[in-house]
Amino acid sequence: MRHFRNIDPTTARIILLDTAPMVLPSFGERLGGRARRQLNDIGVEIQLGAMVTNVDQNGLDVKEPDGTARRINAATKIWAAGVQASPLGKQLAEQSGAEVDRAGRISVLPDLTLPGVAQVAIQGGRYAADAIKRRLAGKPPAQPFSYVDKGSMATTSRFSAVADIGRFRFSGVIAWVLWLVVHLFYIAGFKSRITTVLHWAVSFLGRGRSQRVATQQQVYGRLALEHAGPLFEQSKTGGLTDEPVGDDLTSRRSA
Repeated sequence: MRHFRNIDPTTARIILLDTAPMVLPSFGERLGGRARRQLNDIGVEIQLGAMVTNVDQNGLDVKEPDGTARRINAATKIWAAGVQASPLGKQLAEQSGAEVDRAGRISVLPDLTLPGVAQVAIQGGRYAADAIKRRLAGKPPAQPFSYVDKGSMATTSRFSAVADIGRFRFSGVIAWVLWLVVHLFYIAGFKSRITTVLHWAVSFLGRGRSQRVATQQQVYGRLALEHAGPLFEQSKTGGLTDEPVGDDLTSRRSA
């Protein structure tokens, strides 16, 4: 609460929209269901089968599976719908006859047609680097690329996650600990690992927040203060620190 002295964060309405029929479909029905319950427990309102068709300053438009449309008013929107390939990929595919997937990515051979996640990029990058080294050294090419699925993990809330590793399925605190261990293992360098652990300790144990964001409303508020004359000078000396802007500022000037 000390980070938001003029609002109550618990009154915020958080909506998760997804066109998929379930949460984290790649994790399966069991782990996806657990992830949904964990999100519900922390107050997240989940709306599945909902396609966002337009986003503007005041909200977004949603299309239901039956074709009906509705409007959700929202000042803050976070887009987390994955990645889309560069339009250049489509142009190259049209000229070369190559195939592209629904995200616009060109299919490559042999067997390097995989989802865009980190472990795929790591294994594919190592294979490509080894192929270059072999070619420069005059060695014969290696065997075709073969992807090894090491599992999938996703955090859902504080001290909670889901993990799908081979035949094993984990959720809750155990999955969260596994997520921490795996991420530390893949961080390069001992110094970087120690720094990461310290940042995690501050974030997870002390509830500290080392990052801040500036919303459009905050930017407008600061610009208003800059044009407020004496009020802006007062704010620089601490007179308006942590005071709300907008309507409150207008009422002060009117007075």
